[in-house]
Amino acid sequence: MSRPAPTAGPPVLVVAATAFELAPLVDRLADARSSDTGWTDAVRGRLAGLEVVAQALGVGKARTAAGLAWSVRAHRPAAILQVGVGGAYLGSFLSIGLAMLADADLELDLGVAGDEGWADFEALRVPLLPARPGEPAAPAGASPDRAVATDARWTGLLASASGLPRGRFATLDAVTADVERGAAMQRRFDVAIESMEGAAAAAVAARLGVPFAELRAVSNLVGERDRALWDLRGAVRTASDAAAAALGGVADDPRWAEIVRDRAESDLRTGW
Repeated sequence: MSRPAPTAGPPVLVVAATAFELAPLVDRLADARSSDTGWTDAVRGRLAGLEVVAQALGVGKARTAAGLAWSVRAHRPAAILQVGVGGAYLGSFLSIGLAMLADADLELDLGVAGDEGWADFEALRVPLLPARPGEPAAPAGASPDRAVATDARWTGLLASASGLPRGRFATLDAVTADVERGAAMQRRFDVAIESMEGAAAAAVAARLGVPFAELRAVSNLVGERDRALWDLRGAVRTASDAAAAALGGVADDPRWAEIVRDRAESDLRTGW
């Protein structure tokens, strides 16, 4: 009977929408082995002194939210890193092949659609999430906060290790197909990269109390529909290289020990 591979503490859960986006990072894992969570297959291994679980959750907000909640329950990670590709908004001054970490991710397409076009969800003045027991309710008429912040300490640690820039990302259920519309949203919301999952993952992680960071590489410009001008494979490689560099500087950083300790204390408090 073979012995189980040694672990290096609680894992970092690395998630993406597709296995394609995770494949180069999975190839870097030592002692890689399959880990069935009941949602989708995951791969568990070691990278630069860290225990890492890599899992593709599915495309879109709903699959990502459900899959991440399931995976957190199965793996009890110390932290989460979402990786993948995205489109760069015109006006963000990002070009294809560059990578960035998110300071926050906005659920940008929540709104009201009608004969006169699309209107911002703020027009309804409805809170996006009910308050937890003991939390104050949002004041009547308050604008919903569509931006979900990533974990500042975890994101800062990864930024220090990788040297990556940071900015605001946006999540939509439908890819923006018009350059001018994308540029208008960039000006209004000051967003850099568009995807279909980030805000959902950030919201789930925040609600479950797990530090969350998001790293994406630019595969295309938002609104550009000519796929010949995209570079999905190159962006996947860039995201994987950046994630590996970021995780490579984590294990020996005192902030990582603090994150692991705080997560263990949180699990004790919540009974997970």
